[in-house]
Amino acid sequence: MRFHSKFVVNISDYVLTATDVSLLDKGLTFIPTVTSVPIKLLTECTNRNCKNLKHKDYFHDKPKDDYDPKDFCNLFKAPSHWEPKTTQLSLEAGRALNSITHFVSQLTNTNYNNQTQQKESFITCNNKGHNLSMAERQSLRALRDNKNIIIKKADKGGAVVIMDPSLYKSEALRQLLNDRYYREINSSNITTTCHNINTKIHSLYTKGIISNRQYKLLVCSPPTQPRAFYLLPKIHKPFGKWPHPRMPEGRPIVSDVNSETYHVSRFIDYFLQPLSKLSPAYIRDTYDFISKIKNKSIPASALLVTGDVTALYTNMDFDRSIQVVEEFFEAHPHVCRPDREILDLLKICLTCNEFEFAGRLFLQILGTAMGKAFAPSLANMYLHKLDAQAIEYAGTNLDLFSRFIDDIFFIWLASREDLKQFESFLNGLIPGITINLKVSSQHIEFLDVLIYTTPDTSNLDRCIINTKVFFKETDTHQLLHADSHHPKHTTKGILKSQFIRFKRISTTRNDYDKSCSTLFNVLQHRGYTKTYFRKLKNEVWLNHNITSDIQHSHNKPQIWPIINYYDTVGSYLNRYIIEEIKKLKCSSGFKIILCYKKHRNLSNFLTRSRFALDIN
Repeated sequence: MRFHSKFVVNISDYVLTATDVSLLDKGLTFIPTVTSVPIKLLTECTNRNCKNLKHKDYFHDKPKDDYDPKDFCNLFKAPSHWEPKTTQLSLEAGRALNSITHFVSQLTNTNYNNQTQQKESFITCNNKGHNLSMAERQSLRALRDNKNIIIKKADKGGAVVIMDPSLYKSEALRQLLNDRYYREINSSNITTTCHNINTKIHSLYTKGIISNRQYKLLVCSPPTQPRAFYLLPKIHKPFGKWPHPRMPEGRPIVSDVNSETYHVSRFIDYFLQPLSKLSPAYIRDTYDFISKIKNKSIPASALLVTGDVTALYTNMDFDRSIQVVEEFFEAHPHVCRPDREILDLLKICLTCNEFEFAGRLFLQILGTAMGKAFAPSLANMYLHKLDAQAIEYAGTNLDLFSRFIDDIFFIWLASREDLKQFESFLNGLIPGITINLKVSSQHIEFLDVLIYTTPDTSNLDRCIINTKVFFKETDTHQLLHADSHHPKHTTKGILKSQFIRFKRISTTRNDYDKSCSTLFNVLQHRGYTKTYFRKLKNEVWLNHNITSDIQHSHNKPQIWPIINYYDTVGSYLNRYIIEEIKKLKCSSGFKIILCYKKHRNLSNFLTRSRFALDIN
């Protein structure tokens, strides 16, 4: 049985009830109403807020250094546990701290300083109602405990996909047993990997390149668990190309969080990122692309072309990756950059990427995992020569050759036959890299933009390029449900950000209105009111100025966040803390804001990155 809805795709044998669909339709970001909060969480947030208060008060009257958070010396540091003693603080700060801790003790009916007592204790939230019905809450528990299904987010579009574990496992092993990309190993080599990483980090420390705090963060120990391999189902692919009638191809993901190379990968990316932007075809994001193409005049006979690099990350050869980075280092020397150590660390990260699936260990032997922090930068550098050679080869036949990682766009000024030769040329540049081109004379999609042409009224031999929002067929527009247990301003902010995006992409008001209407057709069933939707839509188009936003962002005051989990107890506590802080001299010059951490959402309840051995 194959079941489809706008937001839910069931390709398992499990029969979804109407209540199951109602629950899953809310989206994996939906947070059920929080009925009780572990006192431990309140204590952790209060400790953090109090520590921040101590730092602000202690450094309030001291000379301020020119601190730039982007400077290398301020990055990659192990967290500091130092905080001023109470005797080093002002009397008013001490009184505020005592008042806050006393308030928390009264609120929780516990001894604030007794961590053991608080460990398993909860405090009840005073909610007016629940955002899930009783039947939906029962459905949530049933789906969470059901070992006969696997629930994942779709690779594109945001739909929720329910799969049979046996078919999911078969698809994963179909990919993992391809000896071109992976090799199964009998035992872990993580201990050796950690030793090799730490040797390089120690070298950086002894040379004075990194500080003691940076050293403590970058050195690694073998993690308690190997990396997890999982798949995101590509339900957008044509059904006829699925490996199994009830299981699409999956996008392979290897999570690097908390692994032995997690911090080292971020360290490597710090040095690769500036170099990855040097390609003549580089585009930063959609808005950077829009700024280059919108209202551009082109010949009426020109062709709009997009290209897709097939499985780029998977086909990036280790030796070539390292060679490319080495060539960049030689072409762009920097006295403060530890080239040799970065290359050695990069080689370790690429060649020692082992992970676990269904109790079996595998080693990646070709390509780079998408979970690595440096993967996008390395991919951009990997295709740098292709960009340069493509532009040189095509010459005047080519205009505006642009690339966003593995997506390519350009304007072709010659014949379609010449374009086929150009495609063959591109596919012969880098072994293992295949590019498929799509061409149109009037409109084509690229990223989340639909590019189309209109006649140039001042010159009939030319056209003007316009842009509007492009929605993929698989796009569910599954923005956060308005009933989710989030702060009320969250949904408003999300909606406004969508309108701003639509405005920046749309050439005309008509294009903007059509995009908004498409969105509203979905959101009206997700708790968003038509009145507010229309009001905000018009306000953004008429009054929102992107340039003034950018200028204003440079003049914003310093932020002092008061952080807690979003629930009735956390909100109540936050308001008390903010009133105490406003009384302090050290709060002058700061914009004090309430910030909230989120509780568990449906994704946390229903999805798992690691494939459990006890699943069928």
